[in-house]
Amino acid sequence: MMCSSVSKHVVQCSIGTASGVKSQACSFRSDEHGSSSVPSSSRRGVLCIATLPCLLPLTHIFASLPANAISVTPATNEYLRIKQEVRKVLSKGKAAGVLRLVFHDAGTFQIDDTTGGMNGSIVYELERPENAGLKKSVLQKAKTQIDAIHPVSWADIISVAGAEAVEVCGGPAIQVRLGRQDSLGPDSEGKLPEETLDASGLKKCFQKKGFSTQELVALSGAHTLGSKGFGSPTSFDNSYYKVLLEKPWISSGGMPSMIGLPSDHALVEDDECLRWIKNYADNENMFFEDFRNAYVKLVNSGVRWNSL
Repeated sequence: MMCSSVSKHVVQCSIGTASGVKSQACSFRSDEHGSSSVPSSSRRGVLCIATLPCLLPLTHIFASLPANAISVTPATNEYLRIKQEVRKVLSKGKAAGVLRLVFHDAGTFQIDDTTGGMNGSIVYELERPENAGLKKSVLQKAKTQIDAIHPVSWADIISVAGAEAVEVCGGPAIQVRLGRQDSLGPDSEGKLPEETLDASGLKKCFQKKGFSTQELVALSGAHTLGSKGFGSPTSFDNSYYKVLLEKPWISSGGMPSMIGLPSDHALVEDDECLRWIKNYADNENMFFEDFRNAYVKLVNSGVRWNSL
């Protein structure tokens, strides 16, 4: 394999590490006479790096990298195709239901036995009482269109759809990695947080799934969408936290007393949770950033990734 001579050479080396990929780029420019702007003391090192891809087959280079060294990025055609097809079937009115699909699929993860997680098993669990009202049909058309070109797992399309649901309702843009494998059957029952848990129970439940109290409060902000009574049902903002601080459910009756779930009410009675509720009520940008990070962690929970 020969390397052709070009006026500008840019070399990028990806080095796999235990924590991911470290990339270093070396670039230099040659004029028409072949002289280089790289100092002479550096030319030998640059030449060695620049010629490495020409001397070694790409398969040899990739084989030396760990499995997590190369990942599908949101810039790929596959990711953009999924986003495009999801947007065709997603409306603001459907956003809350799509986001709930994410939470009920990924929410089964348990650290102690590494079971459950974001694996598409929700499509086998829709008849369970805790999943009442959830439907995979809202994404079925999009999946069919994508599968006709390149198969996509339910876990991937639900992960992307949840992120799109947040953004289409005015929330932060969230990019997620692709490559999740689907489960071949349902996850065990009784793994989702119960709506009647108090703050202590919620924190213990989320700790077993690898989430901190701060992440619990940030993810709970998803209840700003839908019919829970926290602001506009189709606007993703920090209204959830502002309403929590007002405690309208203490009212003697009527609609205000029906706002939120018992688990929502419990958060504001816990000092640790209350600190984050106040932070997010005062700073929507902080909420958006923390929700984005917690969401990515959620949709990566318990994932079995496709190998290269």
